[in-house]
Amino acid sequence: MGDPFWLYYVFAGAMLTVAAYSLGLLGLSLRSSDPVGRDIDIAHLAMGTAMAGMFVVHWAFGPAWFWEAAFFALMIWFLVRSAQSVQQYGLHIPHEGIHAVMSLAMVLMYLYPMGATGAAMSMSGSSSASHGILDPGIGLILAVMFFGSAIFTLASPHKGSSHHGTHRRHALVYATAGASSAVTATPPESNGGIAGRGVRILTAPALEDLSHVMMCVGMGFMLILML
Repeated sequence: MGDPFWLYYVFAGAMLTVAAYSLGLLGLSLRSSDPVGRDIDIAHLAMGTAMAGMFVVHWAFGPAWFWEAAFFALMIWFLVRSAQSVQQYGLHIPHEGIHAVMSLAMVLMYLYPMGATGAAMSMSGSSSASHGILDPGIGLILAVMFFGSAIFTLASPHKGSSHHGTHRRHALVYATAGASSAVTATPPESNGGIAGRGVRILTAPALEDLSHVMMCVGMGFMLILML
């Protein structure tokens, strides 16, 4: 039986959907004065775009070294943010931690692309195609972590925690055409209308969590392909 190429396109489409959604959230966030969750949006935008190119070769663009550097920088950023969260709130598992691991996984996927089969991960111009195959144990551990994060996110009563953390009440970015930007837990009735409802849907905590779940599942599936 040949490789399920149609499935690669399904996952690639899902990753681009996450990237487009994250771009929308980032645009709303830039209109507000609250940067919380903005780094997650940037990371998901980059990860979704890069992952789509991993699943479907001709959707990939840019040199591998650029993506490696970008995800390495994101990994350092989230490690620092994780340390700051522990320092501020005490010993706990910060939501930035899983994004640091996801950034690390992206770096490894570019460093060791030769483990995947078929169309997936056959990325031309890899900066390190001669590095061989990713250790199956590492790939399996990472995949289990991502699948576990997806399950935990779906089961968690703290919706929106994948973007904002459990220590902060989820803040709804509310910005409509012709209205000043604001960050409130409940948008005022005066800012209603189609645009307002669209923003409320886009920034719904459950939808933010779903984008994280889709990213975790996509990355976990790619890592399984690399085993």
